[in-house]
Amino acid sequence: MTKTLKDYFKEFEDKVAGIEGIIGREIRDDSRKRMIINNIINNFILVKRFIKAHNLENQRDLWLTTVDLLNDSKAFNDEVKEKMRETLLVYCFKELENLNNTIHLQLANKPDTTVEGNAEKFEESEKKGTGKVKPFNWQGTQAQLVYLIEQLYEQGFLSPISQAEKHRLTAQHFTVKGESLNPKNLAQTRENNLNNRDGKPKDAEKIEQIVSAAKKQNP
Repeated sequence: MTKTLKDYFKEFEDKVAGIEGIIGREIRDDSRKRMIINNIINNFILVKRFIKAHNLENQRDLWLTTVDLLNDSKAFNDEVKEKMRETLLVYCFKELENLNNTIHLQLANKPDTTVEGNAEKFEESEKKGTGKVKPFNWQGTQAQLVYLIEQLYEQGFLSPISQAEKHRLTAQHFTVKGESLNPKNLAQTRENNLNNRDGKPKDAEKIEQIVSAAKKQNP
């Protein structure tokens, strides 16, 4: 039977869970820390190889699934393992950023084989930002996606723009579980988040964990 990403991740997760944790005085043992960190990294290589074996478009979905699996995993059950979870999350998002840049570069360098009239239409759509590029397929909720985008802007990871532009770009570059997004609905979702008792969507801590990990890597 052909293995899936979840199969490889389960094997990785089992190996992480099987690594003896660090407690008490052992937490100050740097050599012990390095051994655990190296074991976790080495075990993650099989997951990475599986993803890299796919085409670029599929790799994006697989990396996003890996982010969800890392967030939900119970195997990272001590301080050192939790630190490695954060490091792996940042690595996944860097891979996604690199993938997006590569795909855009390939599209920009793709030879134009259309007839003259269609070529002009394509160029016009590119200028308007409406060229067809497969969006990221977010596997969480729309409320979580909106919250993530807001957090990235608030923490300075993205340059400030208007709310309307945020929603337009989010709708252009993301779907939620395969469903297209509407800027007006995204604006309403943001308002709904703000109107919640704590101003956050359900399971907001997963989003905050991702942003926190990114901040630690970019102090």
